[in-house]
Amino acid sequence: MQKFLGVFERQLDVKGRLALPATYRARLGTSCYLTLGTDNSIEVFTTEKFDEEADRMQALQARGDISMDRLRTFSARATAIEPDAQGRIYLDDRLRGHAHIEVKGPVIVMGRLDRIEICSVERYERSMAAGEQEFSESAS
Repeated sequence: MQKFLGVFERQLDVKGRLALPATYRARLGTSCYLTLGTDNSIEVFTTEKFDEEADRMQALQARGDISMDRLRTFSARATAIEPDAQGRIYLDDRLRGHAHIEVKGPVIVMGRLDRIEICSVERYERSMAAGEQEFSESAS
């Protein structure tokens, strides 16, 4: 399966819509899922990957590795969407609030191999600095 790679800076429009990069749209198909991501992000899944992630979350909860509250939040905040003709998706108030992104503000859209991640510029820069530090430390 082809992976989601790369990073793109985008701008939310006044209606809270975000244009996904064309390379990502081709992989997503006509529908996808949005849900809360870790570390104040929004995760975008293909339909197939969302089903896998939902099954994984249920198994984690059944083993007691995550709480029922986390499973409930994951499923309650998940939204099936269809990008419009321009490849835009709508990020509702709760998703935007979770990711600390604002209407008409800049956002980062990046591939995370099996999913797309949307986050604030500040969160992206913090994460990249920490990740680069880890690479530097492991190389020595």
